[in-house]
Amino acid sequence: ARPKIQASSQSGAVRVLADAAYSEALTGLIKNATSRIDLVMFLFKTSPSNNNRPAGLVRELVAAKKRGVAVRVMLEYSNHDPSLNEANQETAQALRKGGVTVFFDSPERTTHAKLAVIDRRYCLVGSHNLTQAALKHNHELSLMLDNPALAEEILAYMETILH
Repeated sequence: ARPKIQASSQSGAVRVLADAAYSEALTGLIKNATSRIDLVMFLFKTSPSNNNRPAGLVRELVAAKKRGVAVRVMLEYSNHDPSLNEANQETAQALRKGGVTVFFDSPERTTHAKLAVIDRRYCLVGSHNLTQAALKHNHELSLMLDNPALAEEILAYMETILH
């Protein structure tokens, strides 16, 4: 078993989310969000198979929206990778059907970031895309930071992607 690393339980805490631990952490943050969820993802690929973790995240994001949380998702749109575009467009359609606001970046510039900011406080930054492979099988590493000041910096960066 891998050791769980956590700096502390108060504001400013940093937690390492290795491999599949990211999926559990992101799901928990979405379920407990009270005001706002902002995501930027290079790839958000769902499938209809049972226990597909990205499809579960779509359901949780829609549920958050339905309980009054502002949910915004920004995805990569590529001018050279039609399979990535197909996956992201399919996910965007499911999110929009549930009332979630979805944006795509400019095809002239690749958005390779993998970011989540929950309630302007919790920041997830790292290597995880929202795919079954990344959330269940791959060696991936991300950090969860409880830091409102950092959250504001990341949200400001997200705004630059929209413009």
